[in-house]
Amino acid sequence: MIRRALRLTGRTLEERATRTDASVISYYVTSLARVLRPKWQLLLFVLASAVHAVAHAFVALVAAALAATLARQWGSGGPGGGHVIRDLGWVSEWAVGGTAPASEALVLSGFGLAVVFVKGVSGVYATYVQARIGGELATTLRLGILDTVLACRPAGSSRHSDHSEASVTHTAQAVSALTLRVQDVEQGLGQGVLGGARAAAQLVPIAILLALLSPPMAAAAAGTLAGFAWALGRMRAGYRRATGVAARENDKLLDASFEAVRHADLWVAFGAEPMARERVATLGVALARGSAYLHSCGAAMSSLNEVLAAAALVIALAAERVGWLGPAMDRGTILFFAVAFFLAYRPLRELSDARLALLRASEAYRDLRCWTPATSLSTHSLPKRHSPPPSTPWVTGVLEIRGVRPRYGGARPLSLRVEPGTVVAIVGPTGIGKTSLLRVLLGLEASAEGAVLFDDAALDEAPAGPCSRPFAWVPQDAPLLADTLDANVQLGAPTAPVREVLASLGAAHLVDTLGRTRLGAGGRCVSGGERQWIALARAVATRLPVLLLDEPTSGLDAAAQRMVLAAIEHLRGHRTVILVTHRPEPLSIADVVVRLESDDLATRAA
Repeated sequence: MIRRALRLTGRTLEERATRTDASVISYYVTSLARVLRPKWQLLLFVLASAVHAVAHAFVALVAAALAATLARQWGSGGPGGGHVIRDLGWVSEWAVGGTAPASEALVLSGFGLAVVFVKGVSGVYATYVQARIGGELATTLRLGILDTVLACRPAGSSRHSDHSEASVTHTAQAVSALTLRVQDVEQGLGQGVLGGARAAAQLVPIAILLALLSPPMAAAAAGTLAGFAWALGRMRAGYRRATGVAARENDKLLDASFEAVRHADLWVAFGAEPMARERVATLGVALARGSAYLHSCGAAMSSLNEVLAAAALVIALAAERVGWLGPAMDRGTILFFAVAFFLAYRPLRELSDARLALLRASEAYRDLRCWTPATSLSTHSLPKRHSPPPSTPWVTGVLEIRGVRPRYGGARPLSLRVEPGTVVAIVGPTGIGKTSLLRVLLGLEASAEGAVLFDDAALDEAPAGPCSRPFAWVPQDAPLLADTLDANVQLGAPTAPVREVLASLGAAHLVDTLGRTRLGAGGRCVSGGERQWIALARAVATRLPVLLLDEPTSGLDAAAQRMVLAAIEHLRGHRTVILVTHRPEPLSIADVVVRLESDDLATRAA
């Protein structure tokens, strides 16, 4: 009865919120069909939740009976206390029989201990399953979003970090989506849907017990709760708005923190550490205030449910006192009713917490859909385990670029035929589209026009990746895994002989120098030359026939540049190499130099 009254309140004020919740709830329902397999797990969860709910009602029953028994023993309960105990039916008869009040209290206490133990065991199991289901949902959702990031990166998405700073914000938002947003959706299922269902299940038997004790008082209490729930509906609307604001502020802080750490060297070089700190501090203070407001609202709404329950009991007892509910009841029944009603406070509070968790989940779910409109939030299965591509999916062939014009940059369409084993250098002014051309070849961006063929096979519709395109890529920033040298070189070829690959580039000494230590973040620092060697070895290890190198000597000193260029020159005749550069030194090893210009495009033999 109480649950029904709560469910029916606040509909008009929260119509919009309900529509959003319906979206995330629909996602939960579909997800549960996958997660709760085999079916016996669902049955055990339902059974444990039911036992927990019924045991909670028995706790209320035993507590009320014990209170009435002690009141009768101490002479303050009057005859009504014993009357109510006798009228409780088989439970009281089995528990206390007709013994003295002291013995009755002892037996009831023992019975209460057993009930609390059963309630605890069933509650622990139900909580475990509840948390596991939420965790599995979060894992599936997180992997689905990550798959979307990996799959939707090409063709019109934000540029790569080695090409533009536009991806910094995108990266910060992606991290937020993969962590905080997914966590809110996880809690929405565990604490919101499943926790709310368990709290409602605990209220049902208590409501039945209260109705059996006194239907008029139960109706008066439920009506009072329904009336006061209007204010909670208003507060929940404000809580929803505050949740959205806090999420946006958190994204800003994450973005600023990411930028501050990523460009730490720049801030130090310019003496701008105070500015970076100030930006992070300002956003942190704003987030802290918003978070404090959000938590205080949540605590207020959670506590208000207990306050309203107490108010409902006061009003019900006052109505009974003045005779509005019919004939006066004996004191024992009133005592039973009051004690049982007090045990409804906790599930009422848990219902409020569940509703708040669901509001946060709906906001997070909406943000996930807005962040990646193409994300498969309806995917409800774990992605298949990644299997590495075959070690030799391609053989050498002729690369043909027919009238290709990238979407970014102002270069005219490029037509070029590259024979196997040729080294081609692409030069041009900044922003003309050199890196964009490489991304078109890789399938990471769609071209505005033109076609790409390899060994007479068209690649325009082929997805990115070594199974579909014959290109190995070395980006400008030559990123490293936070792992060993072997793991970095074998990224695209798990069985590649690391020492042999590095030896072919004249860098076998790296095996002895770096060994099996962790490189990059959290490990050994790697010089610019070593980083380029490792990135080049990673591309060579794939045995793909065409290497795409973006500014392979950028940031290197003269000695390191000579060594890297010598390694690239060793590839002539074995691999086709297309390198983008703005420096003159790489042109010395090129067989063909392609100059991209906005007004003209000239190709000349080196």
